[in-house]
Amino acid sequence: MRKETSFEEFKAELMKDPEFRKEYETLEPQYAMIGALISRRNELKLSQTQLARMVGMQQPAISRLEGGGFNTTVATLFKVADALDLEVQFKPKASCKKTPRNKAKTVAKGG
Repeated sequence: MRKETSFEEFKAELMKDPEFRKEYETLEPQYAMIGALISRRNELKLSQTQLARMVGMQQPAISRLEGGGFNTTVATLFKVADALDLEVQFKPKASCKKTPRNKAKTVAKGG
């Protein structure tokens, strides 16, 4: 009899691959944001259509945003967040060193 693999076990196995881990960590903040938008919309008991009307959009645009289609403007993202009473924050990553990546490369190159 074959043992079922949970999602967490499957993910842990995939995360052993450095290339997969890098891609996952790159996309993780985007999917966390999507999860927050969907959770809040559901918490407020709003349909995609209702949310779209609140921000002056069509329902398919909300669907694309929630589906990971990031061809949206920052202004639109802020409109959606505002309609859902969400605060948008930018803060350093927990693993962030004091020097931004691009600055470190410039300094290393003598720039």
